[in-house]
Amino acid sequence: MRQPDRNAPFEAVLLVPGAADAPTEVAPRNEPTRLLVEGVHCANGHFNDPAVPYCQLCGISMAQRTHVTVLGPRPPLGVLLVDDGATFRLDADYVVGREPHRDPAVAHGARPLRIAGPASGVSRQHLRMTLAGWTVRAVDLGSANGTVVEPPGDPHPWRLQPGVPVEIRPGTRLVFGLRWLRYESHRNP
Repeated sequence: MRQPDRNAPFEAVLLVPGAADAPTEVAPRNEPTRLLVEGVHCANGHFNDPAVPYCQLCGISMAQRTHVTVLGPRPPLGVLLVDDGATFRLDADYVVGREPHRDPAVAHGARPLRIAGPASGVSRQHLRMTLAGWTVRAVDLGSANGTVVEPPGDPHPWRLQPGVPVEIRPGTRLVFGLRWLRYESHRNP
């Protein structure tokens, strides 16, 4: 008699008559856990940030809603656009650098975003992008060359203090060494 492995994750199997020939599909285990956040539904049922005036999916006005918040899975908050044209969906935390996979946050679910290139001025673990509710935060990880924040429409860029997370708005460009990335969203100003 086979004994259950107490260290293996529990998986339930639903047996349906006539489904024995159907292929079984297992969800990938490395998918990020979608956190629950407070939001509101538009008239078409799309889940949104309570602060947006228009639905992020269908564009209808949210003014007609009573803004009764409910818990729901947070949708992607936008994308990270890198200077080489690469885009990364912003639905999880990211560690940015030459060797981001070495950061402990990657072992706990953050995604590595490798920025390479000769004499790039990018540290091994340069920057972390984190999601908190409906906001995006950037924190310099004590990089050698620092991280410059260029908010949209602001002619005065400024440096991140190492280890201090700062909320960034859509359209903000983060410059590190000779490279940059920009946070883009449907909520761009």
